[in-house]
Amino acid sequence: MSPNTSTALFTFPKDRGGLQIKLPRAILCSATWGHLTRCYQFDDGTRQLAEITYTDALEKHGCLNMEDLQFEAEFLTWDQASQNSFTFACHLTSTVGIRVSWDLFNPDWIASAANTDLVQVMMDTQHLIRIQLNNEQKLGTVVGIREEGKLVNMQTEHGETFLIKTEGQDSISGYPTLREAIQRTCPTLVRLSQLTEPNRVYGLEEKRQGKRKIGWSQAIHPLRARLQELKSHLLSEK
Repeated sequence: MSPNTSTALFTFPKDRGGLQIKLPRAILCSATWGHLTRCYQFDDGTRQLAEITYTDALEKHGCLNMEDLQFEAEFLTWDQASQNSFTFACHLTSTVGIRVSWDLFNPDWIASAANTDLVQVMMDTQHLIRIQLNNEQKLGTVVGIREEGKLVNMQTEHGETFLIKTEGQDSISGYPTLREAIQRTCPTLVRLSQLTEPNRVYGLEEKRQGKRKIGWSQAIHPLRARLQELKSHLLSEK
């Protein structure tokens, strides 16, 4: 499940594919993940703080990634989990019985790549993107960089040049941002390496090795879950 999943998944009846949950905790879970998604969305100070918070959560609990953190958060108390936004979000998913698949802050993702890295790759590969210019759809390439990647110089196939922002909102010129233009032109383009290595088939490395790398929390989760079950059983007998 991705972090931007519609809230309908929580509230729809089970016979319609939903979880049929109307508890405040489910609503809080959806709102918390939505908040983290917005913090991560743009290359600014908010995302930098979010990355620090995420790194702290992984280091504190000895986790490998978001998936591992969700297994660990299942055994934390409400107070323990609420000390960190990402840990708290993972704790909430465990209480409603779902797992969120989100490999955030991966430097290969176009969404999380630094502005300068993204612009440099677009310049090197000369990948064509579609831009609406003077009420016409035209193809153009990135030919220059300004203000540490916040602005880029674009050039159409016919030699017209103009400036667009890399991300954020541009209500003055009316042009889409670079990230928006990439997404609209190539919706399946999510990695920088898809631009630099177009013929690469992802997943072959893991398949050749014959194993998938997981963290310790995920590896020993069945044992910890069984131990917790036994403790609960003993307490109920007393």
